[in-house]
Amino acid sequence: MAFIPDLGVEFYLTSVSSELQRLDKHPIYFFAIMFFGAFSIAFVIPLLSTYIIEEMQQPAWNLALVFGGFSLVSLFTNRIFGGLIDNGRPVKSLLLINICAFTAHALIQMAVPSLFTLIVFGIPLLGIGTGALSTMYSTGRLFAEQTGRNPSTFNLHMRLCLSLGWVFGPPAAFLLYSSFSFFEIHSSAFVSALIWLTLCLLFIPAALKTHIKRQLAKAGESDAVPAMLLIACIPVFALSAANSIFMSAGPVFLLSELALPPSTPGWAFGVKCLSEVLIIYFAAKPTARLGERNMMVLSSLGALLFFATITSATSVGQVLLLCIIEGMYYGICASIGITFIQNYALHKPGVATSYFINAVFTGGLAGNILTGVIASYTSFQNTILSSLILALLATSVLLIIKPPASQKMAAT
Repeated sequence: MAFIPDLGVEFYLTSVSSELQRLDKHPIYFFAIMFFGAFSIAFVIPLLSTYIIEEMQQPAWNLALVFGGFSLVSLFTNRIFGGLIDNGRPVKSLLLINICAFTAHALIQMAVPSLFTLIVFGIPLLGIGTGALSTMYSTGRLFAEQTGRNPSTFNLHMRLCLSLGWVFGPPAAFLLYSSFSFFEIHSSAFVSALIWLTLCLLFIPAALKTHIKRQLAKAGESDAVPAMLLIACIPVFALSAANSIFMSAGPVFLLSELALPPSTPGWAFGVKCLSEVLIIYFAAKPTARLGERNMMVLSSLGALLFFATITSATSVGQVLLLCIIEGMYYGICASIGITFIQNYALHKPGVATSYFINAVFTGGLAGNILTGVIASYTSFQNTILSSLILALLATSVLLIIKPPASQKMAAT
């Protein structure tokens, strides 16, 4: 997307609050909010299955109930909050609802840990709380536009903070799990959530909201969601599902079917995350030169190469080398994908952002379901190879879909 230098600048110069001026001068505050949000969520979610099975001694079907339940709540939360943002609701109030819900979940499990409280309170609270990712992305988009920043580059920086949160969150949680009880784990999650909440209260401007709705009304333009926005979600959904399949089936395949050393999945995940972070950090200039759609095509081609070759690996070195490609393809998808989708609905950034988050989320769920079904009837190698179909779907749509029309939004 070509950056429009005057996008939001007039609004910024004439109407900004002192809070927005402070955040404009010190954007590190926003990145800190993004990091602690991602860290807090990444600290809790990966341990949920261990919490239910090992700590509560509950049957495995409860995993489907809890994960499926809060995922559905999160999908609806993203869609509703995205619409509210585009209709002019200040983003801070919505983000506070997200964070308070997550904080309440940690507090309840710290005080009254049980399957009952996890189902009755945890499902809705986690669903609303994890919706903070979509709200934070929408907040970042509006902040970038209203302070004259390049939204595409700012999206990359936000994704980098999100990735770093997931790099540190799960290891910290499992490190605590190896030495302490879940009371200490939920206490730590509560403290992390309080830091997240405090940063939001201090640094997110109370008056920050969309500047686009008034502009559309003044121009007499349609406020409808474009059909192309839905089509643009397909590649992100497909690549997220493919990534989820390998995350679920990869460790078992590497250990059971390739008979590689037990440490291989951990090293593979680490190499993938490092590659993902690096590609996000350096993606700005190639994206400015090639455009978001061409970068997404590059991502899908990388996915085709990875899934076509990973099942033929015979050594740890080969696996790690291929995981560099895995991190590159998914790093591009996860960081560029949001701008790619937003470009098809520049007049509705909140809804577009919620569509991106939901495409990633539903792709992850679909990948987990496909892994269970395919692996039950065939091998984990064939399960991973099925990701080729998803990568091919993403590539086909990206080659066919029309680039978004160039839009220049005049700020009020």
